[in-house]
Order: sequence, then C-alpha cells, then structure tokens
Amino acid sequence: MRLGKYVACACVVTALVVVLFVGCGVDSGVRDGSTPGYTGGPGAGMPGGGSNPGSNPGDASQAEQDVFDLVNQEREAAGRSPLSWCDGLGELAKAHSNDMCDRGFFSHVNPEGEDPTARARAGHAGSYTFDPVVPSPYYGVGENIAMGYSTPEQVMEGWMNSSGHRANILNGGYTHIGVGVCDGCGKHWTQCFGTR
Repeated sequence: MRLGKYVACACVVTALVVVLFVGCGVDSGVRDGSTPGYTGGPGAGMPGGGSNPGSNPGDASQAEQDVFDLVNQEREAAGRSPLSWCDGLGELAKAHSNDMCDRGFFSHVNPEGEDPTARARAGHAGSYTFDPVVPSPYYGVGENIAMGYSTPEQVMEGWMNSSGHRANILNGGYTHIGVGVCDGCGKHWTQCFGTR
C-alpha cells in the first residue's frame, strides 16, 4: 500500500517502537514492528547523571520546541501529566535523526545493530556523539521516528494517527522527552522518551 506519509513504528522500550515515514526520496509504505525498549513507570529511572533532565528546550530548534509543546497539548487533552524536556534525550533524538539522514536508513536500529537504549548507553548514533543517558538517569529509552514531514504539526498529526506512536506520546509512565529533527533535510524526526 502506498501512502504519501509514513508511519513505521514506535519504540517503547519493551513494548513497541513506532516509526513515521513520509517520502523523502524513499519508497512509500507503512512499516509496523517493535524494538525492545523500556516502558517502566514513575520512579523506574536510575537516579543522578544525565544532561539537565528537567531543563527547558531553549537550545532546541523552534520545530523541536513546537513538537514538545504539541506533545504536552495532546497529553493534557488526554488527562496525562506533561512531560519535562531533557537535553540528553534531545541530543540522542537529534543524533539519530541526523544519522538516519546522513547514512540513508530509516529504522529504530542503526546499521551497527544499536536500538535506542543501546545508542543512549553508548553515547553515539553513527558519527554523532552525546553524553550517555542510560543507565543514568534513565534505565531505557522509548522512541518514535518519522520521515518526510515538513512541519511539527504534520509530524504530530501522523504520529497521533498511528496507534503505536500515539501510545508512546500518551504513555503515563514517561516523565521526560527530547525531540530532534535532522539539521540537513529537516524531514527526519525523532522523539525519545524516558522515565525518572
């Protein structure tokens, strides 16, 4: 089935990984699947460490800040607590978006076989590096990815219309989020979720 925009699958670090896929020069299609992850509840995260786990997304791009705001609007409408921004999760998300664009793949698992939690532990996504956020302050990381969307509103609409992505966004067990859009094409999107 060919679609204009793509939702692959969401990575809820033990349950499900959601990927949104839209154009960007890649064959159209919807992919479902899961990547091992973590969906622990409040208090499941490890104490300490991490890059400003409760910071404001002031260093994020406007598009990343807009997705952060839209996520919390959706959570409020569903009666969920808002997520706090985490710079470390934002760096992880940005690195994965940039890596997917640079190396021409679209998956929760990179060519080295690393899923979101493994990348968060290693402190790299391809050639992009950041401070590790697993095992501290997070035990694992949930992830949504998308490709081909031009605006925060479009990518959020795509994610909210996909049951797996929506489940990650509205997961009451998550406390923190980081968002990263590719610096190159601006059409690879990643959301990373964690629990403290």
